[in-house]
Amino acid sequence: MTHSLQTTVRRLGPGDEDVVRELAEGAAHTALLADEHTTFLAAFQGKKPIGFVYGYELLRMDGAPSMLFVYELGVDEAFRRQGIATMLMTELEQIARSRGIAEGFVLTEPDNVAANSLYESLGGERSEVLMWDYRYADS
Repeated sequence: MTHSLQTTVRRLGPGDEDVVRELAEGAAHTALLADEHTTFLAAFQGKKPIGFVYGYELLRMDGAPSMLFVYELGVDEAFRRQGIATMLMTELEQIARSRGIAEGFVLTEPDNVAANSLYESLGGERSEVLMWDYRYADS
């Protein structure tokens, strides 16, 4: 599907709570907009948000001062396969570099073909990592 409006990407911050609510699938947590270690970007067609990525700058005890954890990336189904996820990830990388962050990571499922293809196309190197989940509250 081709859309006539130009896609723009911008960093969200305080005052963009309605954008986060529109992008969220559940209850939106907007406090992250004021967190200096969180980068939240949104892609727009005109004024309509059609995709997002956000990541956390994780401060470290040793080695590099911090690294970027890309927490979530999403593009509206009608706008997929048009380079929007690439635009979002590229802008996130530029912001990370400007903050002196030299490395980052993202987690995804091994069978998520689209995500794995995207991350590989952006120069990511697949690693075999075992993740352990903990539940700290009954929910």
